[in-house]
Amino acid sequence: MTQTNISSVVLFGTGNVGTHFAKALIESGIELKQIYSRNPDHARELGSKKNVVAISDLKKADTTADLWIISVTDDAIPEILDQLPDFNGIVAHTAGSIPIDILSRFEKRGVFYPFQTLSKDRAVDYNEVPFLIEGSDPETTRKLLKLAGILSERVSEADSSLRATLHIAAVLSCNFVNHLYTLSADLLEEGGLSFKYLTPLIKETTQKVLYMLPQNAQTGPAIRNDKAVIDKHIERLRDNPSLQDIYRLLSHDILQYHKRE
Repeated sequence: MTQTNISSVVLFGTGNVGTHFAKALIESGIELKQIYSRNPDHARELGSKKNVVAISDLKKADTTADLWIISVTDDAIPEILDQLPDFNGIVAHTAGSIPIDILSRFEKRGVFYPFQTLSKDRAVDYNEVPFLIEGSDPETTRKLLKLAGILSERVSEADSSLRATLHIAAVLSCNFVNHLYTLSADLLEEGGLSFKYLTPLIKETTQKVLYMLPQNAQTGPAIRNDKAVIDKHIERLRDNPSLQDIYRLLSHDILQYHKRE
């Protein structure tokens, strides 16, 4: 017999992901019973429009809910789990690189992973966010897929191994790239220039990889093996040895990668 779907949730965490989850759940009509935060003011502010109960004591988690979503930093998950009461509903975390087995204390467990970079102050169209789902059993998986389908049109199953690979790729293509933007902005600022000079370049680069393979979109002195330009750039960065190392490493890797083709 098919069981009922998820209709009520308790959310643990008010960081970037937790903030977006709270807003998305409220907008979707899912009952958000409680929001947990170490700072109850954060939880109260997030749930104020729907009078969601804010808690800062994990022992007070509502055990009548259908689902508990743990949306905290990876290293905080074990601490949260140790303090939670027994629960017969589904417990899911939102981490890309943490296996489902960390929730082995609970019979019905899962992963509810939004594969997107999220910041509190930037609105996101959840309908476009890929959700990667894993469940401890077919019924739990079905329920989590159903809930994700209410939030997004892009929903699929992904086990812990696949999510780990995707998470590494996300760090490379999002977090590392953004750090390079940061270093570029610092370099420009030191030269009295604005980061806005790079925005047309960034837009075009991003657009290109949406329609062609990234390796086919590669340009620049490294792929041309233009040693004269590379050496000049490295010399110009002599007062910034860390950035020199990054420039040298990436230039070498680009050259070696395209030699294999």
